[in-house]
Parts: sequence; structure tokens; C-alpha cells
Amino acid sequence: MLSWLPSYLQTERGFSLITMTKLATLAYAANAVSAFAAGWGIDRFLARGGSANVGYKSVMAVAHVGSVACMLAMAVGSPGLALASVFVYQALCGASSPGVYAMCQILAGPRASGRWVGIQNSLGNFPGIVAPWLTGYIIQSTGHFTNAFVVAAAVSMLGLIGWIWMVPTLKELQWKHPAAPSGAVARKAAKPTR
Repeated sequence: MLSWLPSYLQTERGFSLITMTKLATLAYAANAVSAFAAGWGIDRFLARGGSANVGYKSVMAVAHVGSVACMLAMAVGSPGLALASVFVYQALCGASSPGVYAMCQILAGPRASGRWVGIQNSLGNFPGIVAPWLTGYIIQSTGHFTNAFVVAAAVSMLGLIGWIWMVPTLKELQWKHPAAPSGAVARKAAKPTR
């Protein structure tokens, strides 16, 4: 949806360049606004005593299930339904983005969150490399976006499985051998020996 949205709107749905530009801009704006709103809403839920596990995982579940429906509607729906699905998808994508970062930080805890998020973002860029290429290949092979959206819907279902069932209860993981806080290591190293 990042790399191919403009092309989809023009070639598959027949919008002019000017109309496509306006629609794509509004769709990306919907993504940004929903990211802000979801982050604010989850924070309010947590401040009122809500569980991080319920707050973040609920948003992730709704976003992924909704994304599957949107992808399929974009693939085979009427032009009006497909266009509405573009906007709903972008809103769902934005709503899930706070959880992408916060869930990792919660699980890692303050001592490891920087490393975990760094690894997550590094590995997360590989699908960002593969998806535009694979989408282009599918479109060139079939002449349509339909199968590309079906593949994207399947990947979103895998994301649902990952975020909801593979991620344990959302709280800091307790390791068998906890790492010493960085300040304790530095103090121990600086202590004179007798």
C-alpha cells in the first residue's frame, strides 16, 4: 500500500493522475491521524487501569482482521467499495502502529528495549524490500492487482497469528539470568581491588 497505492488507483481503478494524487494523500493522512488517535486512546485506556495486554492486542486484532477484509474488497470489490477499503485499511494500519513499537518495548523492558526495537526495525525492513518487488512481479504476470491483494491478506493473517497468539502476555519478560543494570556493571568495574 505504500509503494503501489498510486499505481493501483490509476491502473486498476481508472482514476486520473490528479484524482489519484488527492486520494492517495488523503489515505496517507487517514493513516497518520488514526495512528495518533489510537496511541492517545490506548494511553487513556491504560491510565484508567486497563491492561496493556488487552489494549494493544485488541487494536492489533481488529487492525489485522479488518485489513484482511479491506485487502479482499480492494481485490474484488466494486470501485466504490474498493476505494472505501483503501481509506479503512489506512486507518487500521495507522491504528496498529503504536502497538508495533510499544509491545516490543514492554516485552523487552527498559534494559533491552533499544536493542529489541532496533532488531525489530532491521528485520521489518526485509518485508519492505520484498513486498514491492513481489507485488510488481504479480502485477506484471497477471496484469491485475487481485492476486497481490490476496497475498497481502494472507500475510496480514500471519501477522494476526504472530501478534495475538505468539506474543505472550504483554508484560516485561523475566529471564532466567537477568542482566545486571548497566550502572551496576560500571560501579563493579570501577571498584578498587585489595
